[in-house]
Amino acid sequence: MDIAAFVGEYWAYLTIPLVSGVVGFGTNWLAVKMMMYPVEFTGVGPLGWQGVIPANSQKMARLVVEHSVKRVLTQQELINRIETDKLIDALQSRVEPFVEDIVDEVMSETSHHGIPVTDFLWSAAPGAFKARVYSEVKKSLPDVLHRTVEDLRGQLDDMIDLNEVIVDKLGNNKRMLIDIFRISAAREFKFIERSGLYFGFPLGIPVMFAWYFFPVWWLLPLFGLLVGYVTNALAIYLIQKPLNPVKVGPFTVQGLFIKRQKEVSRYFGKVFAQDLITAEVVMGEMLKTERALDRIHDVIQREVNRALEDTQGVFKPLTVLSLGRAEYAKIGKIISARALQEFQQPDKRSFKYLDEAFDIEDTVAERVGGLPPEEFFELLHPVIAEDEWKLVLVGGLLGLCAGWWQWALLT
Repeated sequence: MDIAAFVGEYWAYLTIPLVSGVVGFGTNWLAVKMMMYPVEFTGVGPLGWQGVIPANSQKMARLVVEHSVKRVLTQQELINRIETDKLIDALQSRVEPFVEDIVDEVMSETSHHGIPVTDFLWSAAPGAFKARVYSEVKKSLPDVLHRTVEDLRGQLDDMIDLNEVIVDKLGNNKRMLIDIFRISAAREFKFIERSGLYFGFPLGIPVMFAWYFFPVWWLLPLFGLLVGYVTNALAIYLIQKPLNPVKVGPFTVQGLFIKRQKEVSRYFGKVFAQDLITAEVVMGEMLKTERALDRIHDVIQREVNRALEDTQGVFKPLTVLSLGRAEYAKIGKIISARALQEFQQPDKRSFKYLDEAFDIEDTVAERVGGLPPEEFFELLHPVIAEDEWKLVLVGGLLGLCAGWWQWALLT
C-alpha cells in the first residue's frame, strides 16, 4: 500500500494526534490569557470572568512586594543611604534663589506696632544694607537645612510606610500589575502555550490506536478531557519545578522561571526603580497626609525660630521692642510657610540625588537575584496557584468538547 492509499484509508485516525495537539495548544493559550484578562469583570450577573491577576490585584500586589523588595531592602536602609550634606547641596540650590524674595515678603508683611511702614522703610533702604541682610540670611541657610533634614530623617519611618505605598500603587493600577507578570514571565507563558502542542500531539498517538481497536463513543471525549487537563497541569508544573537543577540522564532539568532568576530580578529592579520607589513617588506620598505635613511644618517652624534666635542674638530685645512681640512672631511664621511651600515643590536635582542614593535598580536586581530558589519561586507561584483549579478545569472541559466534536465528525 502506497502512502496516498494509506492516508486515504486511515486519515480519520491520523487526525486524532493533530486534533489532540491543537486542543492542547488552544486550552493552554486560553489558560494564559485567563490569568491576565479581561482586566475588569466581563459577563452577565454572576456568570463571567475576570483575569486571575486583576481579580486579586490587592492580594497579588502584596505578594509581589512581600516576596521581592520587602525581603531584600528595608525602609531604614534607604533613609540611611541619604547623605545629608549632598541632599542639602541639592536643596540649597532650590531655596537660595528665593531667599531675597522671602526677606522682601517678611519686610512687606510686618508692621511697626500695627503701623505698616516696614515696606516703605525697606524699599527706601540702601542697596548695601539690603545685600548685607540677604547675605546674613543665606549664611544661616545651610545650618537650618542641615538640622531640618536630620530631624525629618529621624521621623520618616513614622510618616510613610513604603511597602504599603507600593502595594496601594500596584493594587490600584491593574494594568501595571499585569504587565509586571506578563513581561517578567513572558517566556514561561509562551512555553505554557506551545507545550500544549508539544504534549498534546504525542498524547494523541496512543488514543489513535485505542480508537482503532475500541471505537466506543466515550473514548475520544474522555481522552480529550485528559489531554486538556494534562497539558495544562504539566506545563504549569514545568515552569516552576524542580526548584534546583536535577540531572535526568544527559540533561539538567530545572523550573524555567527559576532558571531565569537573574534575568527576572534585573527586570524587577528596573520596574521598582522607574515606577515604584522613586524620590518623586516617595515625596508625593509623604506629602499627601495632613499628619506628615503637620510634622514637617513643625520641624521647619522650630528650625526657623531657632535660626532667628541665633541671628538676632543680643539684638533680639531691640527687634521685639521695635516691631512688637506679635509682629516679631509673625516673621517666623512667614518664613516657615514659604519654606514649606518650597519643600512641597522640590526640583529635579533633589530627585536625581535621592534616586541615585537609593540605588533601587541594582539593589533589587542583585538581592532578589541572590534569593534561594524556594523563596524566588514565590514570586510567580501565587499567580499560578490562585484559581489554578479553574484554569485546569476549563482546559479539561474544552478538551472534552473537542473530543466530542471529533467523535461526531469521525462517526
